[in-house]
Amino acid sequence: MYHNLFQTTAGAALALIATVSGGSDRSSIRVGDIERREDLSYEEFSTQYLYPNKPVIVKGALGKWKALNRWTPEFFKKEFGDVRFFVNDSEKGQGGYRSDGGTQYNLAEFIDLVVASTDEHPAPYFRNQLLYELFPALKDDIQPLPDYVQPNWLSDRYAVKRVGEILNRGAAIELYIGGKGSSFPVLHYDGAGTHAFLMQIHGRKQYIVYPPDQEPFMYASADKPNVSRVNSVDCPDFEKFPLFAKATPITFFLDPGELLFVPSHWWHTAKILSPSITVSINVLNQSNWHELEKYVSLRQRNPLMAVASQVYLAMAGARRSFRDRIRHRNGGRQPDTRLVK
Repeated sequence: MYHNLFQTTAGAALALIATVSGGSDRSSIRVGDIERREDLSYEEFSTQYLYPNKPVIVKGALGKWKALNRWTPEFFKKEFGDVRFFVNDSEKGQGGYRSDGGTQYNLAEFIDLVVASTDEHPAPYFRNQLLYELFPALKDDIQPLPDYVQPNWLSDRYAVKRVGEILNRGAAIELYIGGKGSSFPVLHYDGAGTHAFLMQIHGRKQYIVYPPDQEPFMYASADKPNVSRVNSVDCPDFEKFPLFAKATPITFFLDPGELLFVPSHWWHTAKILSPSITVSINVLNQSNWHELEKYVSLRQRNPLMAVASQVYLAMAGARRSFRDRIRHRNGGRQPDTRLVK
């Protein structure tokens, strides 16, 4: 019996790799500014923002990072000008937010575009690029990571290797470099129910966010339910998307040295107001694991596989919750992933 259950749940786990890419309505926030905090303890963050699923900006959260004094467009041009990569130049309005393919640049010529970028003629946006793959030498420049991003179950080891590979990819730190006038191509929430932590290193951004309870106005794509079909938050087509007129955004700025916590299922997008450098990391833990369970089960067409997926993920989540409670009781927060399957 248990062998058959494992086979079924393992099969479900394999099936979920096709769906994990992109929650619950727990928000009571309405229009207003996002709270800005300083010297925010982990305990305060956990009780006031993480579990209530409430966004916050933490000032000074990156205070010890070398990157704050080093990372500028000119720094990347000088130190990594020969690095080559692809950027999608015409992705606005496409139903996805991962950048695949496009035009190849070296970093030196791309930085020239970023510096010259204007509202009328924005540069392409270098985004969602894996920092440690492209620039492994820069790892020490963003240490230590803020405590708020732990524990992160995305980086754990899992019984099904391929599932682990997919989830581990979600935990990778991503880099964004863009110029004035550029913007994130779509309104979205981060896939698989993850929280997003966005850390601003250089320049200024404007964020536009919508709480989960405004999802009825978001026009989610049928094939990518975490991506809105609304063409623009500034000039939406109300004839095509009439309900979007009822959506009320929360708008705010993010400046160097600040960390933005965008909780699970909060719709958001961003505009770049000056040459900008940002890093981000996604997080899954006890606070939002149920969102992953829901995300996967709702996207399984086979009812048996949907149930099996829930069983597999529920067991995985319960084990990790128990592990984290033990480690917290022993005075630690960072999990020992070697002990958990």
